[in-house]
Amino acid sequence: MDKSNKQPSQSAYQEDLKRNSEISAEQITNQYVIENGNKVRIPYKMVREVVFSNISKSDMLDSEHAARLQYRLMLNDSIIKARVHYIRGTIRVIYNPVGADNLREKISLEDIIAFLSKEGVSVDRAAIDDHSYDYYANYYSKTFNPASIREHPPYGYTKKEWIKMKPEWEKRKIKYAEKSEQKQKNFQMQYLIDHPELADAMGVPIPEIKKKKVGIL
Repeated sequence: MDKSNKQPSQSAYQEDLKRNSEISAEQITNQYVIENGNKVRIPYKMVREVVFSNISKSDMLDSEHAARLQYRLMLNDSIIKARVHYIRGTIRVIYNPVGADNLREKISLEDIIAFLSKEGVSVDRAAIDDHSYDYYANYYSKTFNPASIREHPPYGYTKKEWIKMKPEWEKRKIKYAEKSEQKQKNFQMQYLIDHPELADAMGVPIPEIKKKKVGIL
C-alpha cells in the first residue's frame, strides 16, 4: 500500500466537480454551440495556436526523435494538437491558454517554450507565430463534421466522361433505391400475412394483397 505524502487529498472527479460548482452561468452557456438546431457542448471555443519556425534539425536529432517529441507534447492535457515536422523544422501546437473561458487544463506559451527547452529544442523567439484559434470552426467542425469527400471519376473513366454520365447514373441510383425500398415493404407485408399472430401482437391489421386479374389471351 502506498503511504507516501504525494497522494492527492481528493480524486480528480471531485476536483472537477468543485471547479464546475465555482463557474458562473455565463461560463456554462459559453460551453455550448447551436448545431443543426441542437445545443452541443464543446470543450473549447477560442484557444491559441503557436508555430515555432527555424528549429534546428540538430536539436530534433532525427525524424524518430521528432516523432517522440510530438508524442510527449500530446501527453500534456492542455495541448489539443501538436505537429512536429522534422524536414521543415517547424513545431505547430494548438493549446488551451491561461485565461481561456473553459474548464480544461491550461498552459502558457512560456511553459511550452520551457518544455521544449527541457527536450533540448531551442526556440527562435523572432520566428514564433502565436495567434488566436477558433477551436469550433477550425478543428471541431472539420474533425466531427468533415466536408464531403473529394469526388473522383470511377476507375476507367476520365473526368469529362464522368460529368456526362453522372446525371443518368444518379437517376438510375434513385430508381434502384425506390425499387429496393418497395421490395422491402412487400417482404414485410408478406411476412405479416404468413404470421398473423405477429400482426395481432403488434396491433396492426393484416395487409391484403390485391390479386391480379387473370384474362383470357
